[in-house]
Amino acid sequence: MGRVGRGRWSPERKEACITTLAVSLPFLIFLVFLAIMTSVVVSSESLRLESAVERAFGDVLVALQSADEPVPETMKNRNVLGFGYYTHTGNPIYTWGEAYRVLPFSAFTDESHLSDTMISVNRDTGRIECMRYAESITFDLDNIFRRSGEGIALPDIIYLAFDASSFMERLAIIRVISICSFAVVICIYCIIMKILRENRKIREAMRKQENLVSLGEAARTLTHEIKNPLSAITLEVAILRRAAAPELQQDVAIIEQETKRIRNLADRVSEFLRNPVGQPEKLDLIEEIRKLLPVFHGGVRFIEPQFERAPVLFDREKLRSVLENLMKNAIESCEGSETDVEVELTEDSSGFFHLFIRDRGCGIPADDRDKVFNPFYTTKINGSGIGLSISSQFLKAAGGSLHLYQRDGGGTTAEAALPYHGDLKV
Repeated sequence: MGRVGRGRWSPERKEACITTLAVSLPFLIFLVFLAIMTSVVVSSESLRLESAVERAFGDVLVALQSADEPVPETMKNRNVLGFGYYTHTGNPIYTWGEAYRVLPFSAFTDESHLSDTMISVNRDTGRIECMRYAESITFDLDNIFRRSGEGIALPDIIYLAFDASSFMERLAIIRVISICSFAVVICIYCIIMKILRENRKIREAMRKQENLVSLGEAARTLTHEIKNPLSAITLEVAILRRAAAPELQQDVAIIEQETKRIRNLADRVSEFLRNPVGQPEKLDLIEEIRKLLPVFHGGVRFIEPQFERAPVLFDREKLRSVLENLMKNAIESCEGSETDVEVELTEDSSGFFHLFIRDRGCGIPADDRDKVFNPFYTTKINGSGIGLSISSQFLKAAGGSLHLYQRDGGGTTAEAALPYHGDLKV
């Protein structure tokens, strides 16, 4: 049963797959259709060229067999660049225009659709060369040379060269249009898929937001209900401490400690749910850091900045909560090893102070970096999982941000950014 359950798709995944398939299939069909159409057009152009070659061959052969039109004039009228008679060994009998001195048989192939015709295409120069065996052709020698009384051997091979630059240009245009069409279709597909992904992310964020709202209402009600019995328990513990025997005082202290821990957790949840802006006032960030350092009994080393003041607009208690939580997390991460925590404050040219709190602790696993800001998520045994959420909420409300990075050499760097307020220096 467990194996089947793990193999089932979630509704969100099913929806994503169906949407992707519904969008991809029409585009794939269109791309196949576009490829077929391109192939058909290219083949059609090739057939048009070969038809023109066939007509030119026919006209030249007709001119060879009759005396109606001189052969050179016929060739000029048919856009022929070169013409020649050759023996079966490729030696010339008669050449005109751009014809070979010796016929290169290796340059020709039999891939043409024309019967009994070998063809060679030079796409760089736009020149097409053809040769055809002429065993059954009767020639009018007077028409060829306009001379009489001279003997000539009958040719074994007829060679023609044509100017096909216009054909090559059309093919190049067709290929460019095809490539551009493919690129446009693929770009449109990518844009649509990106829009769909962004839409899914927005819907997922809205779903999470709705869950957080529901969670916030439940947490607000729960913290209110918890505080009522906690007040009674605290009162009874105070009475019990006075009445209990000395050997029970340690147990009473444990009850009192755990009760206080529950109250602190309830207070922090309430603080998270309240307005994160609070009552902002102009504070000096350097001064607030210095005030807090004695609380950690030398466990935090402050690197003095190059500037004297760092004015920010922040609620005093909330700023202390942010600084204390970040420094405390850094110290707790060094548990089991020597405490090495440093705090550094810098400024940039875009109007922000950057507070770096670095430790050499156990660090944060890569899988947990995106989760540590979620309310109530924690990797600590005694942690509540709400400290970083509150700190991030307070900083965002003041126009800042909070990020965690893996520190070179081990440990974690917490970066809190806050905007300038007022004069930077005095």
